[in-house]
Amino acid sequence: MIVLFSVFFSVMARLFPPLSPTASADEITDFLVQHKIWIRFGIAGSLLAVVVAFPFLAAICLRIRRVEGRWGMLAVTQLLAAAVFVPAFIFAFIILAAAAFRPDQRPPEITLALDDLFWLWFVGIAGTIIVQNLTLAVAAFVDTTEPRTFPRWYGYLNLWVATLSLPGGMTVVFNDGPLAWNGVFSFYIPGAALLIWLFASTFVIAGSVKAQQAAEAHLVAA
Repeated sequence: MIVLFSVFFSVMARLFPPLSPTASADEITDFLVQHKIWIRFGIAGSLLAVVVAFPFLAAICLRIRRVEGRWGMLAVTQLLAAAVFVPAFIFAFIILAAAAFRPDQRPPEITLALDDLFWLWFVGIAGTIIVQNLTLAVAAFVDTTEPRTFPRWYGYLNLWVATLSLPGGMTVVFNDGPLAWNGVFSFYIPGAALLIWLFASTFVIAGSVKAQQAAEAHLVAA
């Protein structure tokens, strides 16, 4: 998922590093006009790559459900946050698609507004990620399943990722500096933390499922 998204978002659409929030309407329009075909293909690929997150997030919800033994508050909260997370990314890319669709046939100020909306939405959606991290952290700390569903270190990792993601919510306040949507605290550090979380979560979930299956097979054999 992350590899596909990175290729489409960063390489094909050329959206990494992010466009500057201080760029003028003409600069944004010129960028979209010059690279419109690649940007459109990149957006199309990103839209497809994002939905691959659904089974991944579903697996997380089911792991939390195992910790609670039912569809409890943590599992339902995670489910609701996941249900918001993916569609929010899809809507953000549709907005950017509209900006890149006919950038040379509208006033540059409209294109600038669409570009602003995309980046504010794309980076500023940190709240849902934080909720997901916090529910996973609590689940890891209260986990009494055998074998454990989440190792304790995974709970601390989620707390750190949630903390590092907080500045992303400040993108709606600052249009320059480290807390702007292209800033080190709002984009690069949360992005790196999210990347680490994705790999760690994949490792933890796969290991948890494998351990549970092995334990169940042992019980059947006994």
